[in-house]
Amino acid sequence: MCPHGALTYHDGFSNVQDFLAAKTNIVAVLDPAFPVETELGTPRQVVSALKQIGFAEVWEGAFGADLISRVYFRLLHEETITPIISSFCPAIVFYIQKYYPQLIPNLAPVVSPMIAVGKVARELKGADWKVVYITSCFARMGEMVTPEVAGYIDEVITFDDIRRLVHEAGIDQATLPETEFEGPRPYRGRIIPVIGGLSSTMWESLDFLSDEISITGGNRQSISAIGQLAQGDIQGKFLDCVFCNGCVDGPFAKRNLSILASRQIVARYTKSEMDKQDFSGAMAELDRFQHIDLSRSFQSLEQKLPTPTEEEIGVVLRKIGKLPPHQNLDCRACGYSSCRDKAIAVVQGMAHEEYCLPYLLAESKRIYHELEKSHEDLKVSHQDLEQAQTQLIRAEKMASIGQLAAGVAHEINNPLSTILLYSHMFQKSLAPDDSRKEDIALVISETNRAKEIVQGLLSFAREKKLRVYEINVNDILEDVLNLIVNQSLFLNIEIKKFLAPDMQTIVADETQLKQVFLNIILNAAQAMGGNGTLTISTTFDSMQVKVKIADSGPGITPEVMANLFHPFFTTREKGTGLGLAISYGIVERHQGKIDVETELGKGTTFIITLPVTAIAETAGVK
Repeated sequence: MCPHGALTYHDGFSNVQDFLAAKTNIVAVLDPAFPVETELGTPRQVVSALKQIGFAEVWEGAFGADLISRVYFRLLHEETITPIISSFCPAIVFYIQKYYPQLIPNLAPVVSPMIAVGKVARELKGADWKVVYITSCFARMGEMVTPEVAGYIDEVITFDDIRRLVHEAGIDQATLPETEFEGPRPYRGRIIPVIGGLSSTMWESLDFLSDEISITGGNRQSISAIGQLAQGDIQGKFLDCVFCNGCVDGPFAKRNLSILASRQIVARYTKSEMDKQDFSGAMAELDRFQHIDLSRSFQSLEQKLPTPTEEEIGVVLRKIGKLPPHQNLDCRACGYSSCRDKAIAVVQGMAHEEYCLPYLLAESKRIYHELEKSHEDLKVSHQDLEQAQTQLIRAEKMASIGQLAAGVAHEINNPLSTILLYSHMFQKSLAPDDSRKEDIALVISETNRAKEIVQGLLSFAREKKLRVYEINVNDILEDVLNLIVNQSLFLNIEIKKFLAPDMQTIVADETQLKQVFLNIILNAAQAMGGNGTLTISTTFDSMQVKVKIADSGPGITPEVMANLFHPFFTTREKGTGLGLAISYGIVERHQGKIDVETELGKGTTFIITLPVTAIAETAGVK
């Protein structure tokens, strides 16, 4: 999660909308986790809803799980490289390809259930039909276009997208009839979206009481297991792991149920459907497609960071006073699990050595004593004294904010998450006309706002190291304007651009500068109340680039100006007061500055001045 909403993903929703508008024949394949989406109705009401939306056929993706379980059964009874790692979860597969390519030979050379059922659909329906997979997992979107398996699934969309389509179509799920699924019927494969589900589809092929099978789920546990496997600490025949707590816990799964409740829903659905089916008939259905090739290969996508030497790690630990065995506090206030991990991240360029809470506190004391000594000896110039005082204020501020952030992240986020969970559950239990629904909605809204404040606090306390490139400021401004121009807040704002032609490139962090410009532009729009003129201009010379963002708002009072860049200072009812503070820090780390010109009743202009090459030597051009 990003507190500024800077992360996004690409899916096939718009393409699927086009398919539906063109009345294309589409097979909708439901991920086996779909029974958990209870607000869409019963499983067969989901079929009715999808058909009303415009999908020609609706299949259960669990049939692909039954197909691959046979391949796994044969694989685990052959002499092969062990332990075998299941290739069911694309997030695990991508992780190994990128960070543990030495384990690629251990990956089961088997397609996922999604690709397996896609191959069946291609064979039965032909090239004129589209195959759309509906899932709780966005890793499936990446898997769909992987060269080794591309072409069998046309688009991947999420359960959230289906909820949106149902809402836009005005469908009342509660009144829908029940409609049977089309396509080959799955059997035991319906259990695959829970942790250990893949192993369960193989019946008695493995001895669960021995150490030949290891089952795990969740990002921390799975990443740890893969690391231990690479080190040789895990033995056995089969490692069945998934990145989430099963597909029922995917990023787009509904959060109103616990993992246990979701597992039980899937288990009950699997058992009830199996009870309705004839075993021999189910096996005969699988035999129909035994000729389909379900094998695949994997290529290395290695993206490892450099491994620091012990000497490099020791240099960092020594500088921040955390040499083991007696000085490494491992307090985790920096966000890393140990002082050693923090030092490794510093060497890899992923963290700043000075953002260590005990180190900052010690530095603030040291600077304070130096100031006292300087005053006593009267040997320091006025300018040097001001710089030292500024450094002290900065160090103490970062130390106190870092200390607060480290505490609130754990102590506040956990209870807030609990409040959200039970509020959603309570809201769902209320009748549609219950007057308490509005009160619960307010509780949820305010709790989410509290979580955003905590995330903003962490973003302010943990400044990111600059990732600099040669960039064009005009291009960044155009990108930011494209992001916001269609937002409702800007519909009645006239945007004027005076961007210098042949703009001089600068060496800077593109992502962080986008955040600065976005913060200032949003503040300007809010100051104008969504109605006025926003003027953006750029100029440059051989030494620096200037960006001016001017609004026609009411201007800023002297009282507000005095606190403008202070953290937590805000004039908005629901603001966090961190946007401009973060922006100021980003510009400062670029060795630039932000100036503000304002006149009451006439508007405000923010002037961001950035050096052309000043940080190139200190940050390194990529």
